[in-house]
Amino acid sequence: MNEWKQAWWLTRSQTSKDKLQWLWSALFMIYTGSMSGVMFLGQQQTDIINPVVDSFFLIMLPFQGFMFCRRSFRYIQEDSYTQMLAYYRRIPIPEQVVMWSRLQQSLMAFTYNGIFFYGSLYVVNFHAEGFRWDQYLAFSLTCTGYGLLVTGLYIYGEFLNSGKKYLLLSTLFIPIAIGISILIRMSGSYGLRIVMDGSKSWGLLSPIMWIALVAGVAGLWLFSRLTLKKLVHRDLN
Repeated sequence: MNEWKQAWWLTRSQTSKDKLQWLWSALFMIYTGSMSGVMFLGQQQTDIINPVVDSFFLIMLPFQGFMFCRRSFRYIQEDSYTQMLAYYRRIPIPEQVVMWSRLQQSLMAFTYNGIFFYGSLYVVNFHAEGFRWDQYLAFSLTCTGYGLLVTGLYIYGEFLNSGKKYLLLSTLFIPIAIGISILIRMSGSYGLRIVMDGSKSWGLLSPIMWIALVAGVAGLWLFSRLTLKKLVHRDLN
């Protein structure tokens, strides 16, 4: 509990340093949600199932777990994530506290960014799908579960690699997402429609939603523990 409180102090310190990150994050989520709605509308107007729609969702959903602050934009040129970890180690702030703070920031980001992403997605397109509030919440939570899982991978790359290597590893996720989308396409449907239908049929009892949430939370926790074990031995100089 003491580590959680220390992490919360660190989280508040990080989120208060750059006030504009709230604006940049909201604008990016509004743009991403709107583009997702437009792409889905285009999919509805054609008989050809295009894997691009699923690929876009799979790639963009995990970005809800990030706040777009100055450090995020400088991580390649200045290796800002490594510098931050080195600074915390010198103070010193325990690695466990740093990890708890990172998880807190991710959960805050998913909540804040999700409001703008799913709000704009609903306004642009999904209002015409006839969702009840519980059905749309189930759809949002299903997508969030997937995002949490991938966020665990991103934290692993962020904490254990330099900025350039982290960018390379993140880029490798794009062909993986495209490959998953193609496999889903070969089944004769597309992932977004499967999630929507499950949310409409079951609401908050949707099996897909609960599987996604459990897998997301478990994956985030396991990757965080693995990252923490390796972070203790990482040379940050």
